[in-house]
Amino acid sequence: MFNHQNKRINQSGFTLIELVVVIIIIGILAATAAPKLINISSEANVAVLKSMGGAVLSGAKSVYTKSLIAGVQDQQKTTIDLNGDGVDDVEVSYGYPSASRGNGISKIMASNFVTEWTWSTTYGDTRFWLTTASLGGRSGQYVNQTAVLASGCYILYDPALAPGDSPSISYITTDC
Repeated sequence: MFNHQNKRINQSGFTLIELVVVIIIIGILAATAAPKLINISSEANVAVLKSMGGAVLSGAKSVYTKSLIAGVQDQQKTTIDLNGDGVDDVEVSYGYPSASRGNGISKIMASNFVTEWTWSTTYGDTRFWLTTASLGGRSGQYVNQTAVLASGCYILYDPALAPGDSPSISYITTDC
């Protein structure tokens, strides 16, 4: 005869109810944390733009100092030699880098500009748009402003328009 009282069954693991409770708790935690992580991403994009904007203005001021030394700060458009090699490096407008995509503000950007940024200019190079390559969907290339504007997260560089003026940076952060 088989005796059921002498045999003990050891059970290990989780019951279905315990697993469901854990999954619900993890879901609640994820729903609480997700908006904070999304907000951090947005804040990081804005910080990158502001950092780049500060670097652009700092570089523009350095170019202006060279323009003062060369005595061309009152000229509407000219080019100047930045490194003393006898070759004009950057186009300036009233002493500051112009908005030219080929010879202006893009010439003073850091070496990572080619791979990490997407940019555009208006016809006549009156304004320069700049966004990160990840937001603009392209890296290291000039594009029409549609890709930059579509990002909703970009910098506008407006060059100096008259003697004594300074360039300005505007930050568009609606969709960062």
